[in-house]
Amino acid sequence: MYQQLRRKQRKLLRGIIRTYIRHEGEPYKASEWWDEDFYDQEISDAATIARSRSSVAAMYHYASVELLILRHFGRFDIDPSGPVFDVGSGAGHWIRFYKQLGASRCDGVDVSSKCVTAMQAEFADDPAVTIHHGLCDEVLETLNKQFDIINAIGVMFHIVDDDEWTHTIRCIGKRLNPGGVFIVGGHFGVFDNVNVQIDERGRCNKRLRSIFRWRRILGDAGFTSIRRYQNSAYLSISEPLPENNVLIATKGA
Repeated sequence: MYQQLRRKQRKLLRGIIRTYIRHEGEPYKASEWWDEDFYDQEISDAATIARSRSSVAAMYHYASVELLILRHFGRFDIDPSGPVFDVGSGAGHWIRFYKQLGASRCDGVDVSSKCVTAMQAEFADDPAVTIHHGLCDEVLETLNKQFDIINAIGVMFHIVDDDEWTHTIRCIGKRLNPGGVFIVGGHFGVFDNVNVQIDERGRCNKRLRSIFRWRRILGDAGFTSIRRYQNSAYLSISEPLPENNVLIATKGA
């Protein structure tokens, strides 16, 4: 438990030093990085977390996030049977999750062509699933669809360009039906714009925004209720897991 906690604390401290003192981390180019530098094996839930992550750790991570989402749905009587949009679908885990909950249709988007190819093959016989390739905000702007749930687990911190990040949230707000929910997985601490993940070429591919900034931008995008759920499941497993707290925002009527 303490080893994992210290590991998270060291990661955040390194990010703070890189961001506020050394000013390190040039933004990466997402359209190239995922296919050229990250995905070098078969697309799977474990592979979307890290190259060396085990299937046990991946399943544990996803299950811990699922429980927080289901807790919110049960507490506030959220009906998951409407249309869902999944941001950064990866290997398709969250599409399968919402399909199991009875979603009437699911749209997913990913910037990785390898992920898109794998998902299109998996869901080829399901007319209720549509997979899009590209940046989330650009895809949402072209869709003539509205959604009850927009899901973005483990992806919004990979949008390191601040203007793109803000624009994406605004696009999400426009595409949600009144009363719809935006579900985000991440850190949501007190420090803002922390470059916590920088590759060997000095490119930042993970930037954490503060809970205060999240609340302000979500409010500007039309969200009236914002709840944060802390996830301490990572303390009970030896393999490192990504930031997996959950923020759930409800669109105003």
